[in-house]
Amino acid sequence: MSLANLVVVPAGAGSGKTHRIKEDLGQWVVDGLVAPEKIVAVTFTEAAASELKDRIRRSLLELDRLEDALLLDQAYISTIHGFGLRVITEFSFDSGQSPQPRLLTEDEQDILIRQALARTEKAEKVLVDLDSYGYKYSFNSGKSAADLFRDDILDVVALLRTIGWQPDKPCDLKQVNRWIADRYTVVGDGLGVTKALSTSVDSLLGDFPDSWAGVIGAGNGAATKAFRQNYRDLRLALQEGELENNWALWQRLRNLRISKRGSEVPSEYEDRANGVMAAADALVTHPGPTRRGRQAL
Repeated sequence: MSLANLVVVPAGAGSGKTHRIKEDLGQWVVDGLVAPEKIVAVTFTEAAASELKDRIRRSLLELDRLEDALLLDQAYISTIHGFGLRVITEFSFDSGQSPQPRLLTEDEQDILIRQALARTEKAEKVLVDLDSYGYKYSFNSGKSAADLFRDDILDVVALLRTIGWQPDKPCDLKQVNRWIADRYTVVGDGLGVTKALSTSVDSLLGDFPDSWAGVIGAGNGAATKAFRQNYRDLRLALQEGELENNWALWQRLRNLRISKRGSEVPSEYEDRANGVMAAADALVTHPGPTRRGRQAL
């Protein structure tokens, strides 16, 4: 396929891109370069697609092309999903598909992913121990740990869809596995680094048992919020079992608030906080988030 007539129009919103499209298409129809019923134009929303079709139709009417304007209803001017649905419908028998395809609702999608996960042994290993893999109830979204895990699976499915299947470039699973293992397999001393972090947290709270939120953060909303969250996390870290599988807590302890303009802390506190963050940085080599490492703890 030749791209000799490819035209790229980089421009911001409201700059006239739709106007350019309808003007060009109208002129192409007049010049006989394209039949109106064979126009293909896709956009992201139904509203944008409808507007584009109306503009092209008005352009053809202004050019006294009434018959062409009527034929425009047969053109492929729609959203990307609408275009795909129409192609699948029109060529359903050629592809051996149902002549009445439709997009799945969220509920249907959820049921199908539940059924698929129920038949997958590897997924079951995660589902029976979601807490150890970092999945917990979200108070912000109201989703359960299982809901969040299914969301991640659906995100992977969506990513695979964007990559697409390329029969001329078969996927080498062994190579993919090696690539993942080289970058993400960790063999650190889970018990040792957990103990080191616990000791660092205990040392900080031993010297500074109270929150700095109401002292250092006075008049600084961001600092108050940060110090208050830091204090809650430090106290939580001393609770039995929390550091054994609460990887979100480890991540937060890697980013404690220290001195900033208008919210300086004593040098002793900063030293202790830096010690906690250094210990929490062992998360990147901690075997806990993997099944094999969790068993070693």
